[in-house]
Amino acid sequence: MMNLPSLGIRARLLITSALALSLVSPACLNLFAWTSDGLTPAPFPSFLLSPTSPSAADLDGDGREERVELIDGVALIKRGEELLWSSPADWRVTQASISDFNHDGQSELSLLLWREFAPWPVDAYMLHSGRIDDFHDRQNQSCHLILIGWRRNAFGEIWAGSALADPIVAFSAVDIEGDGKQELIALEGRYDRSKEIAHTITIWDWNGFGFTLRSRALEGRFRALAAVRAPSGSLLLFVQGAARR
Repeated sequence: MMNLPSLGIRARLLITSALALSLVSPACLNLFAWTSDGLTPAPFPSFLLSPTSPSAADLDGDGREERVELIDGVALIKRGEELLWSSPADWRVTQASISDFNHDGQSELSLLLWREFAPWPVDAYMLHSGRIDDFHDRQNQSCHLILIGWRRNAFGEIWAGSALADPIVAFSAVDIEGDGKQELIALEGRYDRSKEIAHTITIWDWNGFGFTLRSRALEGRFRALAAVRAPSGSLLLFVQGAARR
């Protein structure tokens, strides 16, 4: 067995990132680089990498770090052993990450979750309603991306997306251009298919009110992803699965 403690810290991070994805399933692991042409295949490097997503940050601006945990579908914000916020019982959270998707300079908690589908309230008054009626699975569960942040001296929803047209299997918050603004990289699946299999890698930009699709970068069968930074600052994306040729 490889002796990880004998390696440099960044080398361990590279190996840990790769092994974490390879353990998800026996499917192949690929590495892509972000270039002017989008995501392109890249060779696995022997140099050192750092993950892009922290597990703790100062979420309320008081100079102290809070920690994010995900336990049995419940997202928690904690400081030490003190519980500051937990997700509602009717949410099944599948990913919890620290990000700044809305570009306000304050870290927030971004949650990927499933909950009971609800149509837009305005549909009750519209002549042509029901535009999101199919955005759920056979159990009437819909997929959402929700941002939790510190407002009015409490943690709560600061942005909540409607039911997604295509459910997200996994996502990463990445500053692609190096301009200090994060983009959303997502693995998108399909309702009533396996919730662990995605078919598209998509990239989204924050538009001030929500997300706008930038591109559908790759098609294939994917299960997980992890974004890392090379020492040069370039973005590399580990993807568990295979792209369509």
